[in-house]
Amino acid sequence: MVSALNRQMSLMLLAAVLAGCGGTWTNDSGNFERVFGFSKPKDVQVLHSYYWKSPHWTTEYTYFIELSASQGFTNGLTSMMLPAPIALDGGESNSCGSPRPRWFLPKPLTSYETWMPKAAEGYRVYRDKDEGTLFLCGERL
Repeated sequence: MVSALNRQMSLMLLAAVLAGCGGTWTNDSGNFERVFGFSKPKDVQVLHSYYWKSPHWTTEYTYFIELSASQGFTNGLTSMMLPAPIALDGGESNSCGSPRPRWFLPKPLTSYETWMPKAAEGYRVYRDKDEGTLFLCGERL
């Protein structure tokens, strides 16, 4: 009886912990690390960000982030070893599968250079051809 009660309490605690792992963060200082998995370098400025994570036990998220970054950071994101450049014809209306924030890609899509990962879809990198601003988005649902 005690063992069953302990097991039930443990399961309830685990469910509470897992349910608390989700959320929505808009322009939060932790969004860079949520997206990239490491601390923001000093040569990168986050201009806007949005990150949503499901409270489910599975990994589900959507993010949009706008960065002003050094050439070195930009080169790392667009290195030919990671993503492949793609040409946009301007017909893509919903590039990351979710409604995007107003600040994300405010110009026509042909105003950006674009990269996607070679191995699988999951994120995109856009660089404003005139200003150099970076826009990244991704989702896993």
